Amino acid sequence: MLDQFAQPSRHVRLYNRSIPGALKNAMDYLYREWNNKAAGLVGYGAGGGHYATAALRAILSELKVAHVRSELSLSLNTDFEDFSIFRPNPDHEETLNRMLDELIAWSGALRGLREASAQTG
Repeated sequence: MLDQFAQPSRHVRLYNRSIPGALKNAMDYLYREWNNKAAGLVGYGAGGGHYATAALRAILSELKVAHVRSELSLSLNTDFEDFSIFRPNPDHEETLNRMLDELIAWSGALRGLREASAQTG
């Protein structure tokens, strides 16, 4: 399933200062498919989803995923109209582009590891 993606991007909502349990279960179930990939994180919540992305970074490290430093933090207060219609602040464009550039670079750097893992099974 994840093999087709060299660099998955995750958006995470805050749930009790962490990620939702269903996401954690799915990530554990697909452990090997996450290995040696890069990930960019997009958090959202009243405070930008920082607790959720911090928790996710720790989990991704255990899954052998290189998470890039830049992340996009969206606020329900300023990036959503009536807390439901997505209207991001144009200022996020620079952060998004930086995150995607880092994601592409890390994904390319990890390509050899993914290929070696595929050969050894």
